[in-house]
Amino acid sequence: MKQRCAINSILVSALLACFCALTAGAESISVAQYRQQLHDVEQKIDALKADPGQAGKLVAEIPDAVSVTASSGEVKVNYKPLKSDLATLSSANKEKRAPLMNQIQNYVQALTNEADAYDSAGTNLSVAHGKLTAILSTKEFNKVRGPNVKDALLARIFRWIARHLRGFGGNSTFDLIRFFIYLLVAIAAIFLLIWTIRRLRRPQEELPQREIIPFSPSARSWRVWLTEARNLAQQQDWRNAIHLAYWAGISYLEEHGAWKPNRARTPREYLRLIGSRAAQYPVLAALTRKLEHVWYGYGEAEESDFHDTLSQLEKLGCR
Repeated sequence: MKQRCAINSILVSALLACFCALTAGAESISVAQYRQQLHDVEQKIDALKADPGQAGKLVAEIPDAVSVTASSGEVKVNYKPLKSDLATLSSANKEKRAPLMNQIQNYVQALTNEADAYDSAGTNLSVAHGKLTAILSTKEFNKVRGPNVKDALLARIFRWIARHLRGFGGNSTFDLIRFFIYLLVAIAAIFLLIWTIRRLRRPQEELPQREIIPFSPSARSWRVWLTEARNLAQQQDWRNAIHLAYWAGISYLEEHGAWKPNRARTPREYLRLIGSRAAQYPVLAALTRKLEHVWYGYGEAEESDFHDTLSQLEKLGCR
């Protein structure tokens, strides 16, 4: 038993050390600095149109990740997919440079838009306070009270025991009581250690291979996503219009409780989370296939593809 406990302690220490190392490796900046960083990167990417060979230099300037201090806490942004695309751009031929450049620019613009939307949403403290008040006024919280007579009595008993243990430490009776107290504390600590190890051993969700949205899709209303998609469609940018329309559907499902918000999921993970038995599964599967063909597969996109995507969104309830 001692050997097993020792192994578990070593495992917890190693995992905590890895977590600290990962946290320390990411540069911590404010939201304003993050937006300025994206602006600088966007300008340097625009300059690559004239000289794509400088992409390798830009890759070296961009960090692998940054930790953004937002109103709700620390948000880690991974730049590795962007650096990978820039590295590909530096060695790509002329035919592939144009779509790659367009994809890189859209990616940086999406990060900028998400940072603006997330930061502005987090500053409205009065709205958040109103929502909190409304939640606490529901019947689930009506029975919440402070310590009752039983809690107060137990607290006084524990204080009395502790006071006498300090004053009569040499008495055998009180030594026995102290032993049982220490035994209870040790049992509680062991259960806490076992629970912590089980939590740490749970499989973590796989990080997306390409699409990284550092803020959850439902941070922006699905109507905003859909409006931007329609605007791109008016410019006959069907590929990006289909891309934003897909995220409108994801935001809609997330707002209606299909899954818990998470800032990093792949389209296939959303499809797995909703489950094949759900009524929305066939519609989301069709949207996912269209996105993979047009966005990830660089397939040709036409007006009919965009209208087909809109018809699928209407089936979800996005009207």
